[in-house]
Amino acid sequence: MKFKFSLESVLNHREVLERNAEIALGKEVQKQVKLENERQNLLNEYENLVVTRGGINTNRAERFMDFVNYAQRLKGLIAMKNAEINKQKEEVEKARAQLVKRTQDKKALEVLRDSQKAAFKLAEKRAEAKHTDEVAGQRFSRGN
Repeated sequence: MKFKFSLESVLNHREVLERNAEIALGKEVQKQVKLENERQNLLNEYENLVVTRGGINTNRAERFMDFVNYAQRLKGLIAMKNAEINKQKEEVEKARAQLVKRTQDKKALEVLRDSQKAAFKLAEKRAEAKHTDEVAGQRFSRGN
């Protein structure tokens, strides 16, 4: 007789949910990495602008104001990226928490399945031992 776990379909469903949660977490992490790369590009551009002062001669007031405005715009974009990254970090944490929950749900069923399987095997061993004892007892009684 073969062991059959009555909640196997539920376990399979939970495995699918866990895989979906892993994929969702991966996508959220990718979004975060993309945002961080964009922020780094803005920071690099700002640093280059400040170091070279926009490649302009600061004697001209109009070009200097363009430089200042552009630098302020970059700082604003960097601040916006920081806010987006913080929001994305929250999304990553939500996805990670969801994955942990899905994994725990699956593990709970796996533990239940393993304990039921162990009980089944023990009962199977006992039944086999009982049958062996009965056969030996019958042979012994026939021999006497």
